[in-house]
Amino acid sequence: MRPKDHPDLHFDVIPKLYDAHSKVILTTLCNVDEQLKLLPRRFCRMYTTRPLANQLLQYLQARKANVVEQDFHVVEEGQPFALLFKDGKRLEGMLCSGSHLGHSLILLIRRMQDNRLLNCYSAMRLDNLGRLLCNSVFNSWIIQGIEQLYLNLSSVNLPFEHIDFDEMAHYIEEHRARNGQSVVHLKVPKFGYEELFWRLAHTTLRGHIHLGEHMAKNYECLSTDLESFRDESYVPKIFVSGCPTDFNPYQKVVSLDIKELKWTPTPTRMHLRQLCSLLRPQHIQGIVQFHTVGIVPPIPSFLKVFKANHSPKSDAVLPRITGELQAGQAKQGLYRDFRSRRAFEFVNDGDESSSSG
Repeated sequence: MRPKDHPDLHFDVIPKLYDAHSKVILTTLCNVDEQLKLLPRRFCRMYTTRPLANQLLQYLQARKANVVEQDFHVVEEGQPFALLFKDGKRLEGMLCSGSHLGHSLILLIRRMQDNRLLNCYSAMRLDNLGRLLCNSVFNSWIIQGIEQLYLNLSSVNLPFEHIDFDEMAHYIEEHRARNGQSVVHLKVPKFGYEELFWRLAHTTLRGHIHLGEHMAKNYECLSTDLESFRDESYVPKIFVSGCPTDFNPYQKVVSLDIKELKWTPTPTRMHLRQLCSLLRPQHIQGIVQFHTVGIVPPIPSFLKVFKANHSPKSDAVLPRITGELQAGQAKQGLYRDFRSRRAFEFVNDGDESSSSG
């Protein structure tokens, strides 16, 4: 995604065409393998933290991509960094972790002159908001208010289901028992599910999880705590593969669809509520996902109430207009009251993202 005000910035999208002025800011690696089915001939400058840079560099080098360490601008988590644009403008950015493993980040961008926080971008679920709230620099940035908050709304209309990881571990144990104590095989995407297995390693399954070769290498970029997966009294109960080439050493295996565990890296409506209530932005925007060609999801009313400029009177506008429609008014009437507000614009990345460099 690229906001039109700063088209040099790319949020979580790696362009196929090289541009020396482009700045790719990576807050997550979810779906990066889908983006990079066709590799760029040369990579634009990528800003991210050391754990994500290590994960991506390792993945790209395994695919023989033309990428080197110097293609990354590694920043310290929770520390400001400068952004210089080709028109001479300067902004300041910061990447902060909202997860236990540091692989799900939130991006903040502000003006250097008056410290006004312009943009806040959060693409994946932040399960550890306490880590953010303990960051004094993060708190000093958000205290003056936020103009634009970008959120991943792809699951906003799904009902919220509380995840109890002890119950999840029990469900996996029962699945084993129903299948003759077989090793449960979980096939997951290459990136994004590390936190799920970190959580499971803090249940009764601790010490009984076998990470496949590629998944183990990915996890080691985030944490060296592999003892929580395999201990001295190791009896394998789960085998996790994140790549088709991961060798499965077990003969007695039963598969379990990852969807049955009901956990994904995508933020739920509860996560969205929490973040909006914490940040109180002036405006909320839906993130334009990769290959959606600029289609912005609508903002639900239960998030609008957290806007700093929200007025309860505005909630009555839409029902009134809807009533006019039902009375036989033209459909265009639904939009007339909103046209006075300037819609936030996005650059269309469609051609650039889908063509080979």
